[in-house]
Amino acid sequence: MSGNARVLTEEALIFVVALGALGLVVLGTLELLWPSKPRHPVRRSTPPAPAVASASRRVDAAAERRWRSNRPRHAASAHDSHVRRPQSTEPSRPVPPFKRVPRARPPQPVEPAPLEPVAARAVSIVDRCFTLYQEHRYADVVTVATAALADDAPAARRPADGKEAAALWSVVALAQQGLGDQAGARAALEAAIATAPETDRVTYQRQLATLALGVAQDLIASAGAHVAPDSENRVSALREALAWLEGGRAAAPGDAALRELATTAETLLWPAYEQVVMALVQRQEFNAARRLLREALEHERLPSARAETFRELFSGTFAGEIGQLTAQAIRSMQDARETEALGALERAERLLQTVHDEALPPKRREEVDRRLWWGYNKLGLRRVEGGAFEEALDPLLRALRLAGTAPDRQSETRAALVQAFEGWTEASALAIREVADAGDREAAIVHSDKLWTRLSTALEEGLSERELAGAFTRVRRLFEEIGRER
Repeated sequence: MSGNARVLTEEALIFVVALGALGLVVLGTLELLWPSKPRHPVRRSTPPAPAVASASRRVDAAAERRWRSNRPRHAASAHDSHVRRPQSTEPSRPVPPFKRVPRARPPQPVEPAPLEPVAARAVSIVDRCFTLYQEHRYADVVTVATAALADDAPAARRPADGKEAAALWSVVALAQQGLGDQAGARAALEAAIATAPETDRVTYQRQLATLALGVAQDLIASAGAHVAPDSENRVSALREALAWLEGGRAAAPGDAALRELATTAETLLWPAYEQVVMALVQRQEFNAARRLLREALEHERLPSARAETFRELFSGTFAGEIGQLTAQAIRSMQDARETEALGALERAERLLQTVHDEALPPKRREEVDRRLWWGYNKLGLRRVEGGAFEEALDPLLRALRLAGTAPDRQSETRAALVQAFEGWTEASALAIREVADAGDREAAIVHSDKLWTRLSTALEEGLSERELAGAFTRVRRLFEEIGRER
């Protein structure tokens, strides 16, 4: 019995020891799986001071606007440290702490040296002006850009080089277009072409060609849509369109669209000139008609067939205006306004004297001379018939100069002149005798000398001594009566 008890006691002891060992194994396993405290505690980094963080954010933002970051989009910056990230299944590695910034005193208002060039380049003058353009502040664009491009602009505000200056001129061209100043836009693009490096020049030449094409298209459309066919504005619009196209082709010589539109503009321009000139002549606006014809004849691309037609129209304007003045003189004579009639004829004669021989062919000049002769001769005859012999001399002498070699005109005018001189000398001699009979012999001699001089001048103006023989005989008899030797 005692032996059996001893065996049981030993078995119970072994069971208890085994149970304790098992408990220790379980506790060790649990400690490995769920440790109660990390073996290597991670030290937390101290965040940067507020002033340094704020400056860093400003520079990063400016740089982001100017250049694209070369870091992967998923890379985290120091500003993202507060965002919770998904935990990795791998054990975390210790992160070294950032260096603490001393808080002794506030930072001085001086930016760090490495940050200055980055901040200065963040917004260039081109970017600033383009932003203003996108905000439709076109006048501000022109003001800011031209100030930066001026010769006396501060160096810090000028474009960095020719490439940037050309880009700035291009923005100015866009702003000028927004303001409706197409000529200003063209001048800006021409400046961009002159300023740009040779490798970039073709870009602005292409822009100028595009601008010229658009403006010319608008001008041609306006000339055909809203302007009367005989309006001078139609010619102006087509001529301006052709000038734009020529400028565009100078910048882009191989542009087919510019070449085709230039051909269309020329096809419309020359008939428009003719229509407008004919309308002006019908309205008796001869000066305006000649001005347009001179423009057309001086154009280097005027076809030869059109040039001949325009020269005929040009000479026709002189004939038409002289005919108008002659008709005005006739109406004035019919209304007994002889002074107005003479003034109209003199204006017509002065106009004829300004015409070059090449502008007025011989046949047309003969026609004009005949009209003027008729007017002067008619006025002189009316005065002779009215007994105003002295007043008839001037228009009849003008008619004699314009009679040319036509026998009928020559004979008619000479006969009227002889009659006028004889009537004038007879009336003058009678008046001089009255002065002499009144006892004023000196005054009679003075008047008789003037009479003789006028007759002598008539010989130089085309009359012969035979035609004036009666007048000279009358004056010599007067000299004998007053005791004047001749």
